[in-house]
Amino acid sequence: MSDQNMNRRNFALIAGILAIGLVAATIVGGQSMTAAAQQQQEQNSTEHPTVSTNGSASVDVQPDKVSVTVGVETDGKTAAEAAAANADLMEKVLAALRELGVTDEQMSTSNYSVYPIYNTTKPEVCIMIYPPPPECLPRDEIVGYKASNSVTVTVDASFDAGSVIDAAVEAGATNVNGAYFFVSQEKQQEIRDSLISQAIANARSRADKAAEAVDMEVIGVKSLSLNDVYFPVFYRDFAAEAASPTPILPGQQQVTMTVQAVFNMG
Repeated sequence: MSDQNMNRRNFALIAGILAIGLVAATIVGGQSMTAAAQQQQEQNSTEHPTVSTNGSASVDVQPDKVSVTVGVETDGKTAAEAAAANADLMEKVLAALRELGVTDEQMSTSNYSVYPIYNTTKPEVCIMIYPPPPECLPRDEIVGYKASNSVTVTVDASFDAGSVIDAAVEAGATNVNGAYFFVSQEKQQEIRDSLISQAIANARSRADKAAEAVDMEVIGVKSLSLNDVYFPVFYRDFAAEAASPTPILPGQQQVTMTVQAVFNMG
């Protein structure tokens, strides 16, 4: 056999092999495409109709903590003198609070500062020219120092906040902020956990009624979204000139949790 005939035979053999492979790939590819389409069709057929709804739960919150900030301010010719006088007066305030039953763990310094007191002076005699010479300009002179110290007292709401204020003022406190009633972190978590289950139950109840209206029933949950609870701080002001005992009472407010839910029906 000549080389030319042999080359033609080899070329025909290779072409045949390629043709067979192409046909096989086409068949396998077609089968794969058919399987993917069938899988998508089955997935679509297994998707359930859904119902979207909201749920909510509320509770009346009674604060379990209260904080009051009391402070003293003192003056002195020097910073050291003002600070020393402030320390003596604050110690009397702290002693009165301890005698009332407030522990050191329930008290914390919220602010402390020592700063100069300025007085603006003008020269009695000055040449009236413009611009005025430096000696004719007003000058700020330090005439003393002031020391300020504030302590925040945080106790259970059942503790008489008015007695804290009265004891501090009688011991020499020169300023007192109003009482802040709030919910502790531990109690917040308890309330939050309780409201979550109640809000979801409320959403499920509404979904059940909707499914029943179209002759179906809820068979599962597709998604849930929770909105966190905002816990307010209750503020109670008081008149500084009020006679003892100072009445400070906690408030009460309703808090609500809401959820968004999507349920599957079948």
